[in-house]
Amino acid sequence: MPEEFTFPRNTGSYGYRVLDRQDPSTSYGVVWHDPGVCQWVAEYPGNRPGSGGGIPGFASREWAARFLYRYRKPQPSGRT
Repeated sequence: MPEEFTFPRNTGSYGYRVLDRQDPSTSYGVVWHDPGVCQWVAEYPGNRPGSGGGIPGFASREWAARFLYRYRKPQPSGRT
């Protein structure tokens, strides 16, 4: 179930947390909409939403959320 939020500083943008349906404590990240810049932005957990990170250009909230669900944030392999 999507959980809506707004940004404290930029109240014109809004977003949704992407949570697992079976385990709501598992977060895949957030998707947010910035009408001034582009359409929907997908952002992995750990980033501050709206700080310039994320993957912009999704046509809808659903497609951005599917991207986060399907392609989880890459983890470092530990190899040097």
